[in-house]
Amino acid sequence: MAMMLRMKYFSLCIVMISLLSACAKTQERMSNSPKDDYQYAQGLMDNNDYARATVFLEKFSGKHPYSEYAAKAEMLRLYAAYKDEEYILSETLAIRFLKQHPRHADLAYVQYMLAMSYIKESGDSERDQTATHHAMDALKRLLKKYPDSKYTAEAAQYLQKMRNKLAQHELYVGQFYYQYERYVAAANRFQVVMNKYQTSPAIEEALYYLSASYMQLKLTQNAKDVAAILRHNFPNSGWSEKAASL
Repeated sequence: MAMMLRMKYFSLCIVMISLLSACAKTQERMSNSPKDDYQYAQGLMDNNDYARATVFLEKFSGKHPYSEYAAKAEMLRLYAAYKDEEYILSETLAIRFLKQHPRHADLAYVQYMLAMSYIKESGDSERDQTATHHAMDALKRLLKKYPDSKYTAEAAQYLQKMRNKLAQHELYVGQFYYQYERYVAAANRFQVVMNKYQTSPAIEEALYYLSASYMQLKLTQNAKDVAAILRHNFPNSGWSEKAASL
């Protein structure tokens, strides 16, 4: 038993020494040359050592705050944090960069990275969608302020994906209310999909459940009107057939 404990202790020491050596190496590598240090950070990125690059570039900002590489180092740190899946950090760094460098030539890239950070933070459609709303705002800002950037086409695609996710979230919550016979609350959620997310894949199902909710509320004409919209726009949909049976 004592031998096993000593072996575990020895293994732990080896791990701690390795970690300390890595930290020490990062600390010792800092020099008085911003160019050399920036190139070293790029080397860490090339080796996919994103965590060390993030730490090193944080120290770079303290060591060389006014160098010609300062802004480039900030953007590289932002990307390193994103690649290291530290999305809250990359979000924070992007917001700070946009505030501190309002006239920088690469603001479109930073705005894009901010949107991507929010997208990565957003969960599936059953969870809170605050990050999804933030992602949509960031994408809209990117498309509005930098319509000719190379990120425009991709941003437009992601914007539609975020709309689809929000529509699916409204549908999910509406179905939850419908299941527990809270038909007014359910109808309100399905109406959001109908009014705001008409191009989303969730629209057919939302229209069916909206019609069904109106039927449960004895609003027969409203139910017929919604069913007619569903049949007109999606005549071959299974949800249209189900609405007809109501």
